[in-house]
Amino acid sequence: MAMNFDNYVKESKTWLHELCTYLGIDDEMKAARIFRSVLHAIRDRIQPGEAIHLGAQLPIIWKGIYFDGFSLHDPVRIRHEDEWLEYIRSKDSGADQADFPTLDHAYYAYHDVMSFLRDHISEGQYRQVSQALHSEITVPA
Repeated sequence: MAMNFDNYVKESKTWLHELCTYLGIDDEMKAARIFRSVLHAIRDRIQPGEAIHLGAQLPIIWKGIYFDGFSLHDPVRIRHEDEWLEYIRSKDSGADQADFPTLDHAYYAYHDVMSFLRDHISEGQYRQVSQALHSEITVPA
């Protein structure tokens, strides 16, 4: 099987450009940090098997970012939306004040990323991920 790194980069950059549109920003690095933060929060919140299924639907470069630091684990217990938003902020590797200065910023970024995922992964996978999040954590329909 041929490894076409140029195609991997192209597909990942296409996702990043589209994500910027969903987030309403032009800064690709900020968009990438936001995407990584939300993906890592979701990954940690859902069952490992479900996390693996979600990761399988990402472009190869995003898959590597998604699985960076992944381990088999019990899902992080989060029951309230503010706790969820703080968890997302904690996944931003020290840039949380720049990317998520308030919980409202984290809320809108989370919803934008979920809308993006809804449009870029299978409907069944999106439904499984959204159902795995606690009912107190709102998920875009």
